Formats: sequence, C-alpha cells, structure tokens
Amino acid sequence: MSWKSLGSVLPETLSEARLELHWATQLVSAVGTSLSPPQPDFSHTNCGWLKGLGVLAGRPVGEDALRAALVFEGLELVLLDGNLERASLSLAGRTFEEGRVWLAGKLGVPSDQLRPPEHDMPAHPVGDGGVFSEARADGRIELAAWFANATRLIEELVAGDPAASPVRCWPHHFDVGSLIALDADAEPEEARSIGVGFSPGDGSYDQPYFYVNPWPYPDTAALPALEAGVEWHTTGWTGAVLTADRLISAPPEDQQAHASRALKSAIAASRTLLA
Repeated sequence: MSWKSLGSVLPETLSEARLELHWATQLVSAVGTSLSPPQPDFSHTNCGWLKGLGVLAGRPVGEDALRAALVFEGLELVLLDGNLERASLSLAGRTFEEGRVWLAGKLGVPSDQLRPPEHDMPAHPVGDGGVFSEARADGRIELAAWFANATRLIEELVAGDPAASPVRCWPHHFDVGSLIALDADAEPEEARSIGVGFSPGDGSYDQPYFYVNPWPYPDTAALPALEAGVEWHTTGWTGAVLTADRLISAPPEDQQAHASRALKSAIAASRTLLA
C-alpha cells in the first residue's frame, strides 16, 4: 500500500466527520467487547485498520471468526467473514441503536448481549438518539487516508522491536498506536514506555496529529528541541506532536518522509529523556 496524499480537505474542517466515525466505531468495538473473553488490558475491545480492505475492523469472535468493520467513505457498517463481506448496512439516516440491533441480528445474538464499550464519549447528537448523516463524505475519505497512512507509518517505525505492542485503534480516544515497553517486568504505572500514535483529533487538537509520549512524563523544563515541525505538548499530558497543518505544509511527495523523520526524532528524544 502506498502513502495516500493528505490535505485535500483542510484539517480544521474534519471535526464533524471524525465525531460520527468515532461513534460508529463503538458499534465495531461492541462485538469484541461483548462476545470475546475480557482481557486485563482491554485489548478485546480494540480495532485495527485492514490495509487490504481499507476498513477499520474489530476483533473476530465465535467459531466463524466473524467481525464487524466500518467503511469510512460510505459510513457503512459491515460484517466480515475473513476478508469477505457477509452483510452491510449504511448508517446514514439511522440511529446508533438501529445499527446495534442490526449487527446483533446478523451475529445471531440477542440485541441486549451486544453492548458498546463503557467509557466517556464526546458529545454528539448520535449519542442522544440522533441519526448518522450522509453528509461530509469528503471528510470521511480524508480521514480514511489519515488512518491508512498512520497505521502503515507506525508499523514501520516499530517493526522489529520486540518491546512494541501491535498497532491498534482504541475505541475510547479513537487513536491508533503502539506502546514500546522499556521495563518489561515493572508495574504498569512505574514502567518506562514510549507511546507512538495518531489521533484524528480530540480535546487537545481539533485536527489530526501524530504523537510520541514518554512515560513517566519528563520534567517539562528539560525537554529537548525536536525536528521536522514537531513540538512538545505540555498541557494535561506531555508528548511530542506533529499536527496535520504542519504535515500538509510539506509537498505531497514529501509527506511520508517528513512524518517518518519527525516521529523518529521524537522517539529518539523520548528514549534519551527516559534513559
């Protein structure tokens, strides 16, 4: 899969499309959340970008290993049997509850057994019983490109590192990332680690951004300079950030190299800070 050019839709206009996709992803996550054995790290709830199909898919469940997936472009909920589509439903004009009941029926389970993960979600009419919109397809297409690129880039950055977790999308914050554990045997809250990830936008930045988070958070007075347009974020959390507006300022043919160089710089700086 080649890098997809970014910037055809301005980053600051993607918020509404991102919020609807975030809510729709809760339906995808509901399958693993409800029907897979619970895991201490909540990995049974997470999703992953399937590069071959270009969809965000949840965990496979049952003897048939069925899983739900989301087609960003058409805001379409899909039930996958391997890589084959068994059924699909356009969410446009439908409520979250209608999507949940449809998915439970296709899985052959009572609807009250299929529940989304329990965590706070950003406010949106869909969360109050409103319907998904058919508008903003251009924004969803742009966000699909961001997710595809981010998955590929982060996988390349952590490839070959046995301390790095698989690259997954977490339904709570709707971010894609891998955690590089530096202290394998330490308690989770005390173990040093580096999170390498991508967010399509949130309360910190109302636009997509890549991030690298050293843990424990270092002294903000000792943060080193970073390369390639990366800046330190220090409000509420500490991490190196490359925002969408900075990345798309690079020519399309240079975006991949720019993002890779930026994140490598941030990872190296984080390792030094945690040494």
